[in-house]
Amino acid sequence: MSEIINNRQRRIEVLKSLIRRLHAGESEEKLRAELEAVLDEADYSDVFLMEMQLIQEGISAEAIRDLCDAHTRVLRGRLDPTETPETVPGHPVHTFLQENKELARVCAEARWAVDRIGQLSDDADAAEEIDRIRTLLNSLMDVDKHYLRKENLLFPFFEKNGLMGPPTVMWAKHDEARTLLKEALGGLQAAPSMPVGEAKAFCQLAVLPALTAVEEMIYKEEKILLPTAMNLLTEQDWYEISLQSDEYGYCLYAPEFAWRPEGGAHAELGAPAATGGRVQMPTGALRLEELIALFATLPFDLTFVDRDDTVRYFSPGRDRVFSRSKAILGRKVQYCHPPKSVHVVDRILKDFREGRQDRARFWIDLRGRLVYICYYAVRGEDGEYLGTLEVTQDLTEVRSLEGERRLLEYDPEG
Repeated sequence: MSEIINNRQRRIEVLKSLIRRLHAGESEEKLRAELEAVLDEADYSDVFLMEMQLIQEGISAEAIRDLCDAHTRVLRGRLDPTETPETVPGHPVHTFLQENKELARVCAEARWAVDRIGQLSDDADAAEEIDRIRTLLNSLMDVDKHYLRKENLLFPFFEKNGLMGPPTVMWAKHDEARTLLKEALGGLQAAPSMPVGEAKAFCQLAVLPALTAVEEMIYKEEKILLPTAMNLLTEQDWYEISLQSDEYGYCLYAPEFAWRPEGGAHAELGAPAATGGRVQMPTGALRLEELIALFATLPFDLTFVDRDDTVRYFSPGRDRVFSRSKAILGRKVQYCHPPKSVHVVDRILKDFREGRQDRARFWIDLRGRLVYICYYAVRGEDGEYLGTLEVTQDLTEVRSLEGERRLLEYDPEG
């Protein structure tokens, strides 16, 4: 056993030497050749421990972050054979991986649109491709929920085990990807149309770096972070993560099944707070199952956006006017609307937040149905803005009512 440990530490020392030389300015190509000649056994856990030890030895997390992409490229040949963890649907790792598939798909579509712009002549019209990229970047903003679940649910378990450095580095890379996406999307929203030459330059300077940042994080997760996490965390740890995941929402994918560990490992964690009891409110108390059923029975649709413009809840009625999935939970409401209508959403929220309005109403003809949509400012007892409630109702039948019905009669359909 000691020989295995010693061999592993020797590999890590070589890796650390490699990164220090990268830090000193040596070329990636030169170091890659040396690495391949020396390290036949390096794996994902070596890379993880290497980063942690470098930080412990005084290299700042910022410096490791700046070198992160470079040393991943150098080590890629040794990381490629690492098997992506296999888990069952509903397990947090399965959800992370499914989200990565969707992120990779959207990135590929965006790259295809960028390539299309590159093939256009300077006098052509790139409006269609620009609009497509704008829509795809808007979808990629969902990655924030993927990162938030890692940062707030997964990383704490690394820290509990004394592995604080690598999550710090990865968190910084999250912020970098967030910034690049926001800047690229902001640039396209500020300029709905642009000449082909300008569009080509913008794609090279802003869009492609944002796509690369997302793609590189997918690779690091699947080849380094998640394999390490599968070895590190217990079934109870994963169950705790799964219980809290809905709070942050999901990225371009929503798990269809609730996951529980085999063998009753979940029992030690306890049930959700109100299960088995009643939720006490100022005007009464309901069991949790009653409260859930009540919201599912309401003849209108509810969606709640909190004070930070984040979607936190939607009612699960069977006959919703507009379909919802758990993928919107934890998402900024601005990214749930087409870019052309975001300014309207922002104005409503700003007026609610600043106390100028308490209600905004709309009604539309939706395939022959009268749909009434009303936004309400939700305020606490002291008038503090807590969020916005969207209420959507199909008023077609109500509008058609005539006369009176005073006696008990049941409609033929029940």
